Amino acid sequence: MRVGSVVVCAVVLGACSLGARAEESVKITRQIQASIELAQRALAGQQRSDGSYLGSEGGLTAVVSACTLAFMSTGNLPNEGPYARNVSRGVQYLLNNAQPSGLLMSNKGKGSGAMYNHGLATLCLAEVWGMTRDPRIIDKLERAVQLQIRCQGPRGSWTYDPKMQDGDMSITIMQVLGLRAAYDAGVAVPKETIDRAVGYVNGNQCKPDSQGLTGYGYSGPNGPNFSRTAAAVMSLQVCGDYRPRSLKPGLDYLINARKTGKDAEWYMYGHYYAAQAMFQASRHPGFQKYWEYWYPSISNELIAQQAKTGQNRGHFQLKKARVPGLLQTSFAILVLAVPYNYLPIYQK
Repeated sequence: MRVGSVVVCAVVLGACSLGARAEESVKITRQIQASIELAQRALAGQQRSDGSYLGSEGGLTAVVSACTLAFMSTGNLPNEGPYARNVSRGVQYLLNNAQPSGLLMSNKGKGSGAMYNHGLATLCLAEVWGMTRDPRIIDKLERAVQLQIRCQGPRGSWTYDPKMQDGDMSITIMQVLGLRAAYDAGVAVPKETIDRAVGYVNGNQCKPDSQGLTGYGYSGPNGPNFSRTAAAVMSLQVCGDYRPRSLKPGLDYLINARKTGKDAEWYMYGHYYAAQAMFQASRHPGFQKYWEYWYPSISNELIAQQAKTGQNRGHFQLKKARVPGLLQTSFAILVLAVPYNYLPIYQK
């Protein structure tokens, strides 16, 4: 597993310099930058003083974490950048809702999936800890990681509740991201925990289909689809496997799904992972063209579905998202902001 360097955004006259870190192989157009800024203003306008957000889902730690990461994706930190206050409030909300067991889960709002909330919140706190060393965070972050370690199932996966039981690919990948981010930030994570998770992901790789394409299944090597394959390919790279022979089957599956319109199933989750998978893979010259196709394609599609006027101005209203509105907007920002390369978890 790679140990990433801690990167703090450059601040110029109190505001983050967004374009300074943009990946040279793609163009961060003015349109994309304007879309991100509009969406961030929309999120900021819905945040409550306690760090949660308006709406029935706004108190979930997963939602608060995604929104906080969306601000951080352009260089904002608790004490830096135009959205410093929003980041600080979000972090404090997560800390205030940390339970004695280590679970990062609020009882506010509707919804289920405690470990999904926990995994995304662990990722968020780990990123903030790694970039700031804020002393408020470390104890609760370490407790959160210990909970993940305790709850890993016999096959190396996780389920939606905090108990030692196997689950599926979607919840497992979110735990892997949280653990990797914590490890990179200096928190102790057993190698065995990661190795078992990677073994589970690899065990879900399906046989090639009639077109020779290889995707990943839900809880075994069957029923491949776009979102699970994106999550798998991204997680393998996060855990240090950048070998072209490991990545190419899944990347080709994703490219085909995108070109044939088969990327609608869990659309926003899938593209959140797929953008990162393509970006990480582009370190290899042979995969550079994948990223150069992917980023303009998904950026144009997302921006076309962003509300430009009215009460929802700035928010993304995606027909195929299958996630709450706040997650649509925050995940869309995270996709569009990939080339800025601020968040340590996503750096090459």
